[in-house]
Amino acid sequence: MSGLSAELVKVKRHKLLWVLLVIMVIVEILIIGGMRYWATHSPDSDTNPDDELRQVYNSTSFPGVILPTLTFSATFGTIFAVIFASGFGGEEHRFGTAKQMISMGVKRSEYVFGKLLASVLISSVFIVAPVIAASAFTGAVSAFSGKPLATEPINMSLALQVIRGFGIAWVCTGFYSGFAIFLAIATRSSQTATTIAILMILLEGNIVNSFAEKFSFIKKIAPYSMGRCANLAASLIEQAQDIMEVLSRQDITNAFITLGVWFALFTVLAVLVFKRQELGTD
Repeated sequence: MSGLSAELVKVKRHKLLWVLLVIMVIVEILIIGGMRYWATHSPDSDTNPDDELRQVYNSTSFPGVILPTLTFSATFGTIFAVIFASGFGGEEHRFGTAKQMISMGVKRSEYVFGKLLASVLISSVFIVAPVIAASAFTGAVSAFSGKPLATEPINMSLALQVIRGFGIAWVCTGFYSGFAIFLAIATRSSQTATTIAILMILLEGNIVNSFAEKFSFIKKIAPYSMGRCANLAASLIEQAQDIMEVLSRQDITNAFITLGVWFALFTVLAVLVFKRQELGTD
């Protein structure tokens, strides 16, 4: 645990983490603010608001804003998580501090596990910070406009949904953070790892689904796509009906198992690659 503690200390002092959190929070607030403005200033908002307007208003008010924010973290937030994890995992190759740590007696496997565990743990910050910021923002907007703070009851059902949503979002951000650490160790470059990880987040699932429609053998392996499983998991936060109606509980369970298998594979490969690397400065 000493290796993990050392990595967490590095994380706290990492300027990139705080810069990314500020940017992520600003983006989320801008999205919520824009949607809230549309829902309250639409021509139909005062006369005869339809279901869509009501839904948007509720999802941009407290506590309804929490679940969409968790979905935001599970999808768009993974990009911020991999940017940080790539820098966190690759910079010690560039600066030569990885070689220095190994020369001081740190085991290579301990170094890798410390990086992976720290990245997974710290990925939760990319979930907690937006939720707190979104809740505070909607609370301030409600107070300023004279509207009630809570637009819907806060009960046990909502609490359980939020807890489950946080867990799912953490699976997504933690998974891609671990993937970024593996790429950073394998490529010895933060920039390369960031590029590959972001492309995988944005394109891999869509490409596999596209080819699955044309080739039967691709269709058979499509359920094991990282992007497809992560997107499926993220959609469960708000219980998307199109997903719940098409997939069975077993399909959903298999998606989480698939992500776990992929993560275990990244971990093993990261250790094997790092054990065989020369650690001179690049």
